[in-house]
Amino acid sequence: MRTHTDEGRPARGELRITLLRTSCLLLETAAGRLLTDPFFHPSMRGLPIFRRPGIALGDLPPIDVVFASHLHRDHFDVDAVAAMTHPESVVVGTRGTQAHCRQTLARRRAAAGAIRLPPVHDLWHGERHSHAGFVMHGTPAEHTGPPPDEINAVIEAAGWRVFFGGDARWSDAYRWVEQRHGAMDIALLPIGGTLIFGHRTTMNPADAVRAAAALRARWVVPIHEGGEWLPVPPASWHPGRFRHFASALRRHVPASTREPVVLGPGVTAIFGRRADGPELAWWHALAPIAPTASRATGSPRS
Repeated sequence: MRTHTDEGRPARGELRITLLRTSCLLLETAAGRLLTDPFFHPSMRGLPIFRRPGIALGDLPPIDVVFASHLHRDHFDVDAVAAMTHPESVVVGTRGTQAHCRQTLARRRAAAGAIRLPPVHDLWHGERHSHAGFVMHGTPAEHTGPPPDEINAVIEAAGWRVFFGGDARWSDAYRWVEQRHGAMDIALLPIGGTLIFGHRTTMNPADAVRAAAALRARWVVPIHEGGEWLPVPPASWHPGRFRHFASALRRHVPASTREPVVLGPGVTAIFGRRADGPELAWWHALAPIAPTASRATGSPRS
């Protein structure tokens, strides 16, 4: 099996997307690396987790940008952020992320367990932040409490336009995004269909098909699959699976118009453009990334 460093840096104009688990993905270009919604905890509110991250924390390359759609436990892991970043990194998150990190650092100092974080920037609807070749545009999203509210993002990098949907449920926000930013090359959409006491908090596969159509996305990577940790119905249930989404998309949309890109943990999709033009863009998946001796804990590799 390959390791992450086997591939080297992406070529100019190439975009690599690796699924770790949940909504945690690694986006890589020749200019930098961005990681979304970091989640490396071994449990979820005391419930066992069945899926390990596709790349262990100690095996991550240095991360230039961490993007946090919201601050729920399965989407923002402060200790992991401290381990994966470097002094020139930035954290960009929903409005309130900066205050949350400041409060966390203060508590840690008081408990003699200090950690260091790079600069943290809040992002909200219509705002943008640029770093390491990534331009992040904040877009509206609907999810559930506790606050702060979730934000999604259009991420521009290496000539690609990528929508990141975090943990959001269906709303008119996807139409707003298309009207403001145009068609997406790639949409990263949650499909787990979470139900909290019967209330839908995350898109199910059918909702994600609607969102992909609203975004006019050429490729759709399903994320935040159900079944990663133990459900506790009716308090929480997560029935959506990647295969359900792929089947639903193929039933409703021709593959020449919109194509599912289903990744397992640690699997990388490489998106590129041929010399003939952007309409001949292509993608292919690499095998899962093998763990190394640094797997247990520790800082990411150089």
